[in-house]
Amino acid sequence: MTVSMQGGSGMEATLERRLVMQGDPDTPYLKGAFFVAAYQRGYRWGRDEVRQLLDDIKGNLTDAQKRREFPGDYILQPIVVLRRDDGWELVDGQQRLTTLLLITKYIATTLPGSAVAYSLSYETREGSKQYLENLDRSRRDENIDFHHIAAAYDAIAEWFSEQSNATQAAIDIHSALSQWVYVIWYEAPPGTDPTELFIRLNRDRIPLTDSELIKALVLSNSAREGAHFSRQQEIAAQWDGFERDLRDAQFWAFLTGSSTTRSTHIDFLFESLTPDAGLKARPRFWTFSQVLEQVAATNIDAFWDEVVARHGLLVGWYKDRELYHRIGYLIATGTHVTDLIEASKSQTHSAFATYLRQLIRNRLDLTAADVSLLRYDDSRQAEKCVEILLLMNVETVLASSDQGARFSFFEYALRGWSLEHIHAQNSQEFKKEEQRRDWLVSHRAKINRTTWNTDAQGEVDALIRGIDKHLALPPTRTDIDGFQDIQGRVFTLFSTDGDTSDEDDLHGLGNLALLQREFNSKLNNAVFALKRERILELDAQGAYLLPCTRNVFLKYYTGSEDQQLSFWSSQDRAAYYDTLIAVVSDFLKPDVITSGESD
Repeated sequence: MTVSMQGGSGMEATLERRLVMQGDPDTPYLKGAFFVAAYQRGYRWGRDEVRQLLDDIKGNLTDAQKRREFPGDYILQPIVVLRRDDGWELVDGQQRLTTLLLITKYIATTLPGSAVAYSLSYETREGSKQYLENLDRSRRDENIDFHHIAAAYDAIAEWFSEQSNATQAAIDIHSALSQWVYVIWYEAPPGTDPTELFIRLNRDRIPLTDSELIKALVLSNSAREGAHFSRQQEIAAQWDGFERDLRDAQFWAFLTGSSTTRSTHIDFLFESLTPDAGLKARPRFWTFSQVLEQVAATNIDAFWDEVVARHGLLVGWYKDRELYHRIGYLIATGTHVTDLIEASKSQTHSAFATYLRQLIRNRLDLTAADVSLLRYDDSRQAEKCVEILLLMNVETVLASSDQGARFSFFEYALRGWSLEHIHAQNSQEFKKEEQRRDWLVSHRAKINRTTWNTDAQGEVDALIRGIDKHLALPPTRTDIDGFQDIQGRVFTLFSTDGDTSDEDDLHGLGNLALLQREFNSKLNNAVFALKRERILELDAQGAYLLPCTRNVFLKYYTGSEDQQLSFWSSQDRAAYYDTLIAVVSDFLKPDVITSGESD
């Protein structure tokens, strides 16, 4: 489709997609004589750029063949032109157009008659048009531009020679250029200074991202369609407001599950309104291309009304405390926001809220009995442990009586999280003597800071002597057996009497919490008392801790009659686990009861 746009001078610019070669008679394609003025450098693409272009076109075809589909449109970087009496002044895009011309020149050696409908001439190189037409090898060293053009043609020939079937490759590329490889054609308004435009494009690098093209399309056409200038101002103000909202770190992480920023965030709205390309990543200018199609089918006002409505929907979700937490959890665990948008279209608010609860239940796909069997030391089960613990944290915040409390999906996305044993395991061996000595030093200090009863004092003194003896060894001396003996005795010292937990208990959810990886590495294999001490220090310093992890080390889940602040006992584990099940129970499937169990 073609869209005319009104420039700042009041003159119209044109924005459309054009095929590289003539194909469907109703589809615009590149044609005419292009003039490259002296303010531009000559042709400079090398082997890498040429091969990348061919690889990208082939890759789009290969991906479609794997899906058994016709290739989707492949959009090249924009071409910026100004009309001249005898054709076009090519302000931006000469490297691409020259390369595409050379590709069709090579294809013509296999498919006679294959050719683009345009020509190129360089103001700084007399005879450049003729050289591009006949590629006389004897002239390749006449000047630097001819040399680079000849080298690019050699790279094209090399690429085709490497294909398993060079003839079929030529047919495929010819078909691509005439059926689904487009450039975005931007014809600047008459009267535009070409040198100034070229400098602006290449100095500021501003034009021609998806959002810049869409902005030009929307603002120009909102003025063209008979609206008052105030309508343009209104849309421009809305655009800035939407970009500002989406740049809010908390809002962005809620929508995307990511803390990674983009150059422009408003693209997210346009992406949510246009169909996916069916690939891992959207091709360049795919979104803009789809917007052009939508505008052709309706008009600019209808399209912009959709953008405004989509922004309103997402902001409404963000401000709704229940929806914020449920949607945020789903996105943080892999659900895409566009799937939720689609599901919400035919549902009332309450029905959508119910749908989200069911979606979380389906995602977990666990009964309470299943949860009790989840273990840290199984990689698949460990992933489920993370999902369950994250849900516990999210639902704990949602259940808070503080209506201003909100789980931070930004902090969750920003920091890497891992499962941490609340009561450490001594089965993981340290690989370096330095790590063993650091462990001994920190635990010796914690033993000395702890008040022990008379019965334990003898073992405490013996442990201190054993630690000192190990630390007195030369730094290069390693006594792994001696260290493991001391480590086991330290764990026993910091365990409660009668605690007979087996390894399965210690790898279950009653002994696991989510902690930032940077903290986890510092606390790894420390006894509970030392971990608790360090967690409280981090909390006092303002470090971000997930609420349930903080509660664990504050002994929030343990009844006052069972409080023993230096230990994480079986009673602590049971109380913590029972709370976890109670918090997430609405999202678990019913346990299946067999006929024998019901008697």
